[in-house]
Amino acid sequence: MQGIRLKALLFLKHWIDLVQRFNVSVVLLCLVLAVLAFNYTKNNLGMNTDTKDMLSAELNWRKLDLDYELNFPQYTDNILVAVEASTPDQALDAADLLYQQLLSEKTLFKSVYYPNELSIFKDSALLFLDVDELQDLADNLASIQPFLGRLTQDQTLRGLFAMLEDAVDAREDGDDIDIELLLSQINEAIDATRAQEPYRVSWHKLMSGEDEDKDKAVYREFIILQPELDYSELMPATEHMEKLRQLSHDPQIKDVIGATVRLSGSAALSHEDLLSVTRGTEIAMLLAFTMVSIIMLVGLGSLRLVIATLTTLVFGLILTAAFATFTVGKLNLISVAFAVLYIGLGVDFAIHYCLRYRELRFGGHDNHNAIRETSVNIGSSLFLCAATTATGFFAFMPTDYDGVAELGWISGGGMFISLIVTLTLLPALLNLMPLPDSKKPRSIKPGKYLSSLFVLPFTQSRNIKLITLVTVIILLGFITQIRFDYNTLNLQDQSNESVQVYQELLADSDTSPWTGIILGKSKEDAVTIVNNLQQLPLVDKLLWLEDFIPEDQDDKLAVIEEMDLLLGDLTAAPQNSTLNDQQRLEILNQFSRKLQDSPLTRSDPLLLEFQHKLSSFVDAGRNETTDKLAKQLSRFEGSLLDSLPGRIETLSASLNADYISEANLPEEFSDRWLNRDGERYLIEIYPSENIQDNDAMRRFVEQLQAADSRVVGSPVINIEASDAVIKAFKQAFSYALLVITVFLLILLAHKRDSIYIVASLLTAAILTGGLSVLLDIPLNFANVIALPLILGIGVDSGIHILHRFRTAMPSDGSLLGTSSARAVVVSSMTTMGSIGNLAFSPQLGTASMGKLLTIGVAMTLICMLFVLPSLLASQLPAKNEHS
Repeated sequence: MQGIRLKALLFLKHWIDLVQRFNVSVVLLCLVLAVLAFNYTKNNLGMNTDTKDMLSAELNWRKLDLDYELNFPQYTDNILVAVEASTPDQALDAADLLYQQLLSEKTLFKSVYYPNELSIFKDSALLFLDVDELQDLADNLASIQPFLGRLTQDQTLRGLFAMLEDAVDAREDGDDIDIELLLSQINEAIDATRAQEPYRVSWHKLMSGEDEDKDKAVYREFIILQPELDYSELMPATEHMEKLRQLSHDPQIKDVIGATVRLSGSAALSHEDLLSVTRGTEIAMLLAFTMVSIIMLVGLGSLRLVIATLTTLVFGLILTAAFATFTVGKLNLISVAFAVLYIGLGVDFAIHYCLRYRELRFGGHDNHNAIRETSVNIGSSLFLCAATTATGFFAFMPTDYDGVAELGWISGGGMFISLIVTLTLLPALLNLMPLPDSKKPRSIKPGKYLSSLFVLPFTQSRNIKLITLVTVIILLGFITQIRFDYNTLNLQDQSNESVQVYQELLADSDTSPWTGIILGKSKEDAVTIVNNLQQLPLVDKLLWLEDFIPEDQDDKLAVIEEMDLLLGDLTAAPQNSTLNDQQRLEILNQFSRKLQDSPLTRSDPLLLEFQHKLSSFVDAGRNETTDKLAKQLSRFEGSLLDSLPGRIETLSASLNADYISEANLPEEFSDRWLNRDGERYLIEIYPSENIQDNDAMRRFVEQLQAADSRVVGSPVINIEASDAVIKAFKQAFSYALLVITVFLLILLAHKRDSIYIVASLLTAAILTGGLSVLLDIPLNFANVIALPLILGIGVDSGIHILHRFRTAMPSDGSLLGTSSARAVVVSSMTTMGSIGNLAFSPQLGTASMGKLLTIGVAMTLICMLFVLPSLLASQLPAKNEHS
């Protein structure tokens, strides 16, 4: 081993001599190489933004999920369009309008699926009511049939208020006619008209006899889109989302109908999450460069050294990007973070090199010898640092977490690129722009406090070790409370519309998009699955193809036939003669006077309130200008009657119901429950609990898996992926610790030093884990890479401190006052200054990674500056031995 070291040092001396001799050529060659590498990367580096490829396809649950996607591809990469309004009519009208617009966007969307437009739900909707519910509807329609018939023939203010006059007359004659709900809604229409806000009377509620639900603030209709996505694009859903935003802001939907369109679904979530990641990464890179530059300017104390270091950093980053392009080809949503990691870690080698060079120059060495001595003196420690840091990255490669394995490969390779660049380009630059010979540092003796601090690890070694031991024991208790957040929504920017909509849907078991999925191999198998699972306490309901074959169809069809005979032809063209504004105003005034004279009004508070409000509305209208009155009456009439034609059309269509069987289900619908081969039945399992709660999600998944191991779906993927990531983390941490320990044992002359460094690393890991619990930073898919990386990062500092202790320990014991300790501080600060910027990313997963890595680097800095030297204190008599 000693012979290998000597040969390596001899080679390094010759290499540095060549670099200094041909310094201009080296710089020019690096410049040409940078241009070529940049162009190669620009033209060839791609992106794979498909999150499904983050974990190995060989995992059992991934195989089940891939099988599900193969048999039911229409459920992948969807955009869920949620049309929301304060009444069902507004939601229905807006959704129908949007659906018709989307049908023309065939180049953007492979499919546009709106269940209400399918014949099974349009023509046969009444068959899905219970017999009792259907009979109640029939009775309600029978009671209002005379009034409804009149209104359908004259769908104007005249027809509506003529119908109301008939209803009031019937009530005065003793008939039980319920007009309270309609009057209440007309009251709201008057208020909305005066406030110039959109509103529509819900004829859906009036016809169905549905009670007013004051607690239901929003009604939703859903349109499911499957966009054509090209995952080689950085933002594959950009054009689709922009088109949907444009359509959702259609004044007809927003201002006239009064509905709101919001977007969610897997494709929308991925798109907005990628926007957050990209925005956060761009800001982080800018801040990283700024903060690294400032920290280096203060730490290196020379603008020339900062320029040389930044030039080396940029060149290394370009080469690393080219390395990623050549060996990987496409970055994923995790590996794209290699740039920020490189800025924080790749600069460390240059900082150590420059500070040692600066120390030698100030010590009287000429520039040539200072560069040569620096390279030889710290070359071996830089190599060991590159190897150990790369090990922290490479540790993820043997795991099933492909997304992080890719990041590990790129960043690990980047460490060796940084090493080569530091020992090539940096010496050439320092040869071209050396520190001036005349630049001697003023002799400043450290004050009493600093002098005591510089020797503190040795003078207080026993106390430091005792405090460390107590702290570790305390924090070990917190380590057991480290939790993993399975909920992928918690990694995203919570202000994203797609996240907010998704969370709202998850809170309602009827609309939860997180459901379990099982594919039955046959109809018999599907029946068995349903019978087994519907008894489970954590299952709210199950849906499969048979649930869309209504029961008691003969009885229901008989009721529907009676309704059809009773209601007659509702689709006959209405006789809507044009009314001028004065005629419309007089119609309202006549009804107001009728109510004023009616004995019902005096005994009915609602009628009295309505009469006063209508009378006030008429009086105010008489004082308006002609134009303003026209707009006001047009808005009022629209609020009352615009949703009526759609409800009449829907009711008329539903009277054409026919017998439903599996054979006559629309293909667009049946394909979502039975695959094209007609062999695999999809069974969807809804949870009874809100599985945004991690514990509830795990309980639901474990209960399903215990009943049937074939279950897949979002909750299963979240839990299984989390377990796979936790396993990968444990493997990576173990691999990194093992390989780093082996490296240290092989390459360090004093084997005991390996134990000291590893003990300091484990202490830093325990401190980081304990603080993450105290600061409520759970592990997740993004930040789980932190601890293995901390091992790789932390060992660098330990190696440099140890190397200085063994080779050039100050005679006064002020180890922390050396350039090596200063370099450790500066490099750690630059790492925290770069990676720490990720903590401010709007994407919470990236932010948590920035926080945890910052804490980890800070803990390793403390441990390497104080814990490691305190362990080395017993070796002080042997401090002049060479490693």
